[in-house]
Amino acid sequence: MNLVSKYSYTELCTQLIGKIVNFKSDCQFFPNFDVTGKVLAINIAKNNEYLIKLLRNGKVYDIGSNMRNLNFTFPD
Repeated sequence: MNLVSKYSYTELCTQLIGKIVNFKSDCQFFPNFDVTGKVLAINIAKNNEYLIKLLRNGKVYDIGSNMRNLNFTFPD
């Protein structure tokens, strides 16, 4: 498991941008969060949260790094 919170902004950008990535979290607001898509960009919000722009099925979504236990893997 690769917890997003364990990585620096630079490390996340280097490892994730342009790749197909699966994100999972056990956040209270989004229980059973599990989404896979292509990472387009990673930005830093005013509250220092990383916002991961993810392309999935032709739509762009923002995933906030402050989700509890947000982790990523690279699907086979």
